[in-house]
Amino acid sequence: MAKRSKVLIFTFNVPSQGHSTTEGMASMKPLMQLVFHCMEKVKRFKLTKESKQKAEKNRQKIEQQNMKQLHSQRQEMAQQRREDKRRAEKEKILAEDDPDKQRKMEEREHRREIKKRQPKVKQMKCP
Repeated sequence: MAKRSKVLIFTFNVPSQGHSTTEGMASMKPLMQLVFHCMEKVKRFKLTKESKQKAEKNRQKIEQQNMKQLHSQRQEMAQQRREDKRRAEKEKILAEDDPDKQRKMEEREHRREIKKRQPKVKQMKCP
């Protein structure tokens, strides 16, 4: 698991539509004091052993979900590539002008399909 940096994120809507004025900044002072107060509280905060274990378990669960999602995305992409390749092969066959060549290409494709569908057979040599 990647090392995480300790970060607190605070987001505030600045008054007067982003143009900083002295009144706007003065109204933000209590919020800035809140930020520093929260930083001090978090610095002194200690988790119990059970809480740490629970947080770690949740992190692992989320990591597994992300891995499953990534795996399924890769599978979908691979399936899409196979379909595109198959579609391109079919278009190539249909684009062929000579009917004899077209028939031969279709037969070759048909043989490949049959070969793919057959179960794999292992050959073993006996001494």
